[in-house]
Order: sequence, then C-alpha cells, then structure tokens
Amino acid sequence: MAMIGISNTVTQNFDKTIKMSKKFVVPKFQRDYSWDKEQWSDLWDDIETMLSSKDERYHYMGYLVLQEVGDEESLIIDGQQRFTTIVFIILAAMKSIKNMADSGFDQDENRTRYESLAKEYVGDIDTVSLEYDNILKLNRNNDGYFKDYIVKLEQLPVRNLNKSEKLMKSSFDFFESKLSGKFATGAEYANFIKNIVNGLYFTIITVTDEMNAFRVFETLNARGVQLSSADLLKNYFFSLVDNNSSHSSRINSLDNLWEKLTSIIQTKKLPDFIRYYWNCSHKSVRSAELFKVVKNEIKTDKEVFAMVNDMIKYADIFMALQDPNDETWKNDSSVANDIRLLKLFGLKQPLSMLMAAFEKKSFKEFAKLLHYTIFICFRYNVISNRNPNDMEKVLNSIATEITKTGEVLYSELQKIYVDDNTFVSNFQLKEFGISTPDKQKVRYILGIIEKAISAHEVSLDDESATIEHILPQNPDESWDVDDIKIDRLVYRLGNLCLLERSLNSEVSNKNFEDKTNVYKKSSYRTTSSIAEVYQDWNEDTINKRQKKMADIAKGYWSIDFFKIS
Repeated sequence: MAMIGISNTVTQNFDKTIKMSKKFVVPKFQRDYSWDKEQWSDLWDDIETMLSSKDERYHYMGYLVLQEVGDEESLIIDGQQRFTTIVFIILAAMKSIKNMADSGFDQDENRTRYESLAKEYVGDIDTVSLEYDNILKLNRNNDGYFKDYIVKLEQLPVRNLNKSEKLMKSSFDFFESKLSGKFATGAEYANFIKNIVNGLYFTIITVTDEMNAFRVFETLNARGVQLSSADLLKNYFFSLVDNNSSHSSRINSLDNLWEKLTSIIQTKKLPDFIRYYWNCSHKSVRSAELFKVVKNEIKTDKEVFAMVNDMIKYADIFMALQDPNDETWKNDSSVANDIRLLKLFGLKQPLSMLMAAFEKKSFKEFAKLLHYTIFICFRYNVISNRNPNDMEKVLNSIATEITKTGEVLYSELQKIYVDDNTFVSNFQLKEFGISTPDKQKVRYILGIIEKAISAHEVSLDDESATIEHILPQNPDESWDVDDIKIDRLVYRLGNLCLLERSLNSEVSNKNFEDKTNVYKKSSYRTTSSIAEVYQDWNEDTINKRQKKMADIAKGYWSIDFFKIS
C-alpha cells in the first residue's frame, strides 16, 4: 500500500529513470552543483569496479526524490548532484565519439551514434536554432553554463565563473580526462554509456507535492541518508519572492542575504539553526514539523525578507554558542568555560533560550542565565539522565518569553532543577564509560571535587590529568573480585581518581597497597589521601567514597532560586 502523498516508489536503473519524464528540472532556487573531486573519484571508482565485475554489473546510487509536475515534468527534489554528474559522464563519453567523427574516423557511424545518444540522454535539437531542448534543466545559477557550453561539448570557458560553474567545468574535465583514449572505437564508447545507464540503480520516490517531499526527507534522514530540510525551505522562500514580487531585483537581494547567512552558518548546521532560531519566538517545533509550520506562517515576500534578516542577526550567536574559542567570549574566561561545558555535555536544548537571552538581555544577564543553565543541565542531563524533550519544552517557554517581553522566567527553570535528594541518590550510583567525552566529563567532575577540597584548579584541557581506575579494568587475582562485581564497580565515580600521567604508568594493574604508595606522590589531594582514608578497596569503600563525592557535588552544583528570581 502506497504512503499518502507518494505516488510511486521503484528501484530501477538510470536508463529507465531518465525515460520517466520528458524533462527533469532542478528547482530554480535549489542549491547549486557542489560535488567535488572526492565525489567524482568515488563515483568513477564505483563505475570501474562495476564494469570489471564478472558477476552482475550494477551499482546502487541511493535515493532520487522526484515531484510530479503535470504529466511530462519531474522536479528533482533530492539527488540532483548524482543525476547531474551521471549526465556529465555520458556527455564526456559522447565527446570522444564526436571527436572521432570530426576527425573522420568511422565518420558516418560515429555521427549517427552521437545523434542517437544525444536524443536519448540530452534532448531533441531544434533544427532552426540548433539549440537542445534539454531533458535535464539545472537551477538558475547553473543552467546557462550547462546549456550553452557543457551540453554543446564546446570549449569550456574558464573566466568569470561562479563557484558552482567552476565545479561543473572541473567535473566534466575530470571525466573527459578519464575517458579520453580509453576506448579505440565509437562503438566501445557507446557500449560504455549503455553499461553505466543500465548498471547504475536508484530508488525513485515520486511525491505529489513539496510537503510530501519534506516528509520523505525526514524519513530518509531517520534512516541515515544525509538530506537537508533547509534546502526545501530555501526553495520555498525564493519561490515566494519570485512569484509575489513585482521587483525583479528582490531575488538578487534575497540571494545576497542567503549567501550572507550561509557564510556564517555551516551548511550542515543550517537545518538545526533554523529550528532553534524559530523556537526563540514560537512554540517548540520538532525537525519533522519545521517546514510545515514555517510555510503556514510565512506567506509573503515581505515576511520572507523579515525572517531571513532576523536569522542573520541570530546566526553569529548560534555559532558562538558552540565554540568556546569564539571571539565573542575572548574577554570573559568564565563564560568561555561555560560554553566549553555546554559543548562537553552535548547540550542543544538550551540553544534557543540562550540565543534569545544574548539578543534581548545584557551580556551580564546572559552570562548569569548561561551559568545557571550549566548547573541545571549537569543535574538533569549528565547525572540524572532525564528526558531531554521535557527539558526543551521548559527552556522553549523561557525563550519565547524573553523574546516577547525581555523577562527571564527563572521560576520555570526550577521545574527542571533536580532536587538535592534525587541528585545525591543518582550521583551515588553514577558511572562513566571509557569514551573520550566520558573521560572529559569525569575529569571535569573530579576536578571540581578536587578544587572543593584543596583549592587545586584542574583545567578541562589539562591532558596530564589522567583518569585512574582504582579497581583496575582488568584486575589480577590479588583483587579477589568476581567478574560480575568488576562490571558493576570499575566505572563508578567512586572508583575513579585523578592521577598525573607520569604516575599512571607506575600503577598499571598492581594491587591496592602498591597503588596507594604511588597515589601518595600525587599532587591531587583527593588521590593522595586515599591511603589515609581506606585500608582496602571493595564495593563498600567505593560506595562510601562516592557518597562523600555526592555530598560535595550537591553543594557545588547548587542554585538558590530565592536569590535569583
């Protein structure tokens, strides 16, 4: 049974695909051609592997999402880079056939081959203008170069090209160089073309409108295919301006604004940015709903310009919130440190609230809110592993209030502040794995506890401060611990301590007494005191040590809401 909004789904080769419609159109404002040598080389290697195979000669190219426009036209919603590059390969092979005909080699046969291939994979030629009615029509920035130079197989100009035109030229040149002289006859080149169009397979998903295209995008994203909902939003914005505006210059103005936006926001982060920006002033929307919600609200070219200009205003802070070394924080090391923790904790839920606070409040107020957010998230996310969706709803309500009135609702923060008893209970049982992020979190936690006891400052970036497992990960028989207990205890916070790298190599898997003799040399008071406090090391001592750590943690990561509200 077909999904609603999807008229057809089929897996088929490129030859059958290109014959599905009389014309394949890359939407006017969709992103430009962007593949580079890495992608060309990968595709060429795949083709050569496919053609040299003694078994079935085929290679799967992934998804191609098409939108039906009448009976004879299909918009390429996703997959245009692959589709266009295959056409370049076909044209490069056709050029070798044309060159043979032009040089007089099997002239009549090769000319016939060339014209037949052009009709199948390029388009019909107008007998008066001698212009091709191309089967493939690229976007507004690429189609002129494609139609006037690449399709005609003329000398490609090198001057005054935009970035994507340079990539198109380089792509065609790459495949032409691979094919030039590869075969001895036009028949062999024609056979090469037939082999690739019959061997390269796509899963074709045909949708009925752009909304269903977006739903497909989301489904493919969930399955690991990297598609961008921002592309669809961009196309919608540009189409609105193109269709509604009586001023042709507005398209160029919007183009300049979008380029400014994308020069600040990395392409892969643009969909996230648009969502967090939107949630600064609207009810929290999930990624899957973003396009529908924005489309329902943004209806005019005036609204498009207002939104894009506003996004540019928020773009710098969005990027800065993910980079502790950003220039924005150069004069405030404490804020930079909190940004580092925001990144360390892997937190995205507070972004809308913090973006709104940075834009609407003083830097001092922003810094204060950021600091409290770190404490709240440490309790909520890092130690207690609470539902991040519930947190985002609360933070979103604060973000919209800041945008609307400029007021920070600290009372709302209290809703996601894990109370002391729950926090201590969770902390006492907390364990961390051996991944790099986990090790960094442990270094941070142990560093704070060390500072509370000895005033010894431990930097997050101090690579000399290693994480030592007191009960080793692979203990020998001297520890007298069964495998079940090892799994339960070895990664507990109470079993971990800071130790200088120079000393860590001395302890290895030694027994507890030998280890403590090394620990005594440590400059970390929480480590050197282990031998003073504990005579042996077992589950009971780990529990006792972790309880003491939890009591210190409760006092440090604490907020008095009566003083800040």
